Parts: sequence; C-alpha cells; structure tokens
Amino acid sequence: MIDLTKKEEQILLAIFQIGSNAYLINIREQIKQFTGKYYSVGTIYAPLNRLHLNGFLESHVEKTDDKSAGKPIKYYTLTEKGLKALAALQQQNQIMWDGFAYPALED
Repeated sequence: MIDLTKKEEQILLAIFQIGSNAYLINIREQIKQFTGKYYSVGTIYAPLNRLHLNGFLESHVEKTDDKSAGKPIKYYTLTEKGLKALAALQQQNQIMWDGFAYPALED
C-alpha cells in the first residue's frame, strides 16, 4: 500500500502530465487545472520537496533567461519509484471505487 497524501498524489500526477518541463509554478497551475484549487507556492513546495527526498522524484537545475527573471529553475521528473507509486495509487483507487453507484435522487 502506498501512503501518500492527496496533495502528493496530485503533484506526482501533475509532473507526469507535464513531463520533462515540470517546475514549481507549472506544477501548481496543472493542479489548479485538475482540481480548481489554487495552492500557494509554499503549499506545493513542502510536499514536492518531501517527494524528492523520498526518491519519488529527480530534479535538475537550469539557468534561464526570461522565464524566472534570470534565476535558475529546478525541474522535476518522476523516478521509477514515482511511476510505480502512481500505478499503485491508481489500482488502490479503482478497487476502492469499484461498485460505487450514485443513488438516484428523488425530486
């Protein structure tokens, strides 16, 4: 069983969807697109860092010109462990939701 928070799951999924150009700001935007929730940078950074420290993500830093006012940007990619965690989470969720049918509402 994979023990990740919902926010960590959202971060992993966002990085998967973005691909090799995933960095803090566009991860946050992707989560907003998925969920409608707009998290602060700090709210995303802490679990992002935790996922990195626990081996679910790899990172590399690149110098940029105009995207971040010349400051280096840290990019994230999923590791094999991160991909396996997403697959396990997907399977867990499918099992948990199996058989669920929203009851008919009476008018």
